[in-house]
Amino acid sequence: MNNANKGLGRGLDALFGGSEPQREINGDISLLPLTALRPNPDQPRRHFDPERLRELADSIKAQGIIQPLLVRPQSDGSTYQIVAGERRWRAARLAGLAQVPVFVRQLSDKEVMAAALIENLQREDLNPIEEALALQALRDTLELTQEELAARLGKSRPAIANALRLLQLSQAARDDLRAGNISPGHARCLLGVADAAAAESLRQRIISHALTVREAEEAASFWRESRLLPWQAKNAPADEARAENTPRARAGRKKSPRILSLQENLSQTLTCKALVSGNEQKGKITLSYASAEELRTLLTRLGVSLPQA
Repeated sequence: MNNANKGLGRGLDALFGGSEPQREINGDISLLPLTALRPNPDQPRRHFDPERLRELADSIKAQGIIQPLLVRPQSDGSTYQIVAGERRWRAARLAGLAQVPVFVRQLSDKEVMAAALIENLQREDLNPIEEALALQALRDTLELTQEELAARLGKSRPAIANALRLLQLSQAARDDLRAGNISPGHARCLLGVADAAAAESLRQRIISHALTVREAEEAASFWRESRLLPWQAKNAPADEARAENTPRARAGRKKSPRILSLQENLSQTLTCKALVSGNEQKGKITLSYASAEELRTLLTRLGVSLPQA
C-alpha cells in the first residue's frame, strides 16, 4: 500500500455514498484521561511494532500529540472507544501522559469500521493480510461488491481482488506474509498452485532457498504444466512422461509468446486448464477437467455431446 492509498483521501463520505457519517457530540477538542479510553476490538491493525511505538513516544514527549484521537462514547457513559489513533494512545502511555486530546463523535459500527480502516491505511501501512481482512470486513459490513468497494476507495477492482485473494492462502503462508518472510508476489505464486501439498512445498522452498518472485513464478508454472515442482521432477522416475517434464527438457522447448497467448486465451474462453505444446506447425492441445460438471461445461462450450452409454 503505497501511492495506491491516495484514493482513500476522499474519506468516509466516499465510503457512505455522499452521506454525512459523523454526528458531533462536541465539535471541540477535549482532553480525556488515558484510563477512560478503550481500544476497538475490531481494529484492523493487530501488530504494533515496539520500536516504532517507542519512537512515537519520544516524539510525543518532545512535541505532544499533534493530531487528536477520534473516539466515541460507550454505553456505560464513562468510557470511550478509540475509533482512530490507537497507536498514539499506546505511545502516550509509554511517554507517561495522563490524558490525551480527542474528538468525541457519535458513530455507528459501520462508521467506526470505515474510520479505523481508513485511518490505518492513510497513516501507517497494514501488512497485506491485515489489509485483506480489513477490506473483507468492510465489504461485508457495508454489503458492497468488489466493484463498489473499489470505486468508493478510489482503487482498481483488480487491486481489491488481489488483496482479498490473499485470504485463500494457508495459515502458514499467511503467517509468513505477516512476518515478511514472503512477499505479496510470492503469495500470488502460491495461489497459482491448486494442490495444497505442492503449495506448501513451494512455500518452504521459497524460504529455505530465498527464491525470488521470478523463480517462484517459474516453479508454479512448471507445476501447472506437469503437476510436479522442478525439484520433485529431478527425483521422479525417468520414464518418458517424466523425462518430458524435466527442467532440461522444458528449457529446450520454451513456448513462443504467441503459443503462450493462445494457451491463456483457450483457458479463459473454455474456462478450464488448457495446455498447448509444440509450435504453430505441429503440436497438441490438452484440455483438463476435474469433475463431471466441468466436463459437461467444457463439452457444451465445444458444441460436443457426451455419448450415451
